[in-house]
Amino acid sequence: MKNSILLLCILLFIQCGSSDKQTTAEIIASKDLAAIQTKKAEVVKSMNTLKQELESLNEVIGQLDNEQKFLLVTSIETKVAPYEHFVSFQGTLETDKNIVMYPEIPGLLKSINVVEGQRVKKGDVLAVISDSGLVDQLQQLEIQLNLAKTTYERQNRLWEQKIGSEMQFLQAKTQYLSLEKSIAQMKDQVAKTTITAPFDGIVDHLLADVGSSLAPGMTPVVRVINLDEMKVSAQVPEIHLNNIKKAAKVAVNIPVLNKTLPAEINAVGNFINPNNRSFRVEIGLENSSGDLKPNMTVLLNINDYKNEAAILVPSKNILEDQAGAKYLYTLETVAGQDGMYKAIKTFVKTGKSSDNKTEILEGLSAGDQLVEDGIRLVKDQQLVKIIQS
Repeated sequence: MKNSILLLCILLFIQCGSSDKQTTAEIIASKDLAAIQTKKAEVVKSMNTLKQELESLNEVIGQLDNEQKFLLVTSIETKVAPYEHFVSFQGTLETDKNIVMYPEIPGLLKSINVVEGQRVKKGDVLAVISDSGLVDQLQQLEIQLNLAKTTYERQNRLWEQKIGSEMQFLQAKTQYLSLEKSIAQMKDQVAKTTITAPFDGIVDHLLADVGSSLAPGMTPVVRVINLDEMKVSAQVPEIHLNNIKKAAKVAVNIPVLNKTLPAEINAVGNFINPNNRSFRVEIGLENSSGDLKPNMTVLLNINDYKNEAAILVPSKNILEDQAGAKYLYTLETVAGQDGMYKAIKTFVKTGKSSDNKTEILEGLSAGDQLVEDGIRLVKDQQLVKIIQS
């Protein structure tokens, strides 16, 4: 402000110093555009010249005047350190071992052999469906098979002795083999009258009552679930496809449990969903405690970038000019003046940002001193003093 007042006074003195020239007010009153533009050019030229002289005078005064008050700032020193950047997405807990068992054949639900919450082993019988005479049919086929086998063996011996017709031999063989296949099919049907556990787990929910009429693939009977091994699935926008890889570190935050678990990406999808332009990632989780439940909402922090030797600065120390260029102020020592520094406007190229820190890719080196507190007040080439480092 003092500099501006001084500059204005000098200009007024110059304008009033000569009485044989028209004053600015007289030129404006003349409405002569050419004269006004000429006067404006003279004033601008005088202002630029005086401004340069004033800056030179201030610089010399700053060097000679020990009583001058300087802007006080704090500083930080840049260092090289490992840096990891994370991106956040929402996911859902799932398990591959979560199955609702349906009947494969029609019939009445004869019995339920388990209760909800019971632990079962793979192959344990969970429920039994009425066989509707399938066992009786199987026994009849087995009796017929015994006769067919005897007939076939006798015809085979005769055929080897060249006794009897080939047609009789072939008919006996066909009957025997056909009954064998029929019995295998009937045994498969009888096996379907029992619903067994597909894996080790817990009976989570009984969905049908004894005596219910069951329709194949339509009537749910029992849900079996195993929560020992869980996984998280999430949809990630395709812009991250090049940065998110298999085995990348992940912090899995489960808000409802107030718990964060370390994990890695198990699989990265190769299909881009055309509806939302995203791909699928999957993270495996161990659940020995049983706290994790299917369909819980989780927050994934996925490591998408790593730099073992990064220069990081506080994000608040990075300013931006009208053209969008990023800059900050570095400090240079002033020769012959202890504790005195010159603030230098330094343009930089920035990288990733997180946790209120920004990576500097170009423009700084390790060991550079930066203005921290006071950065909004300092100007380029201004002399400052550091009060705290």
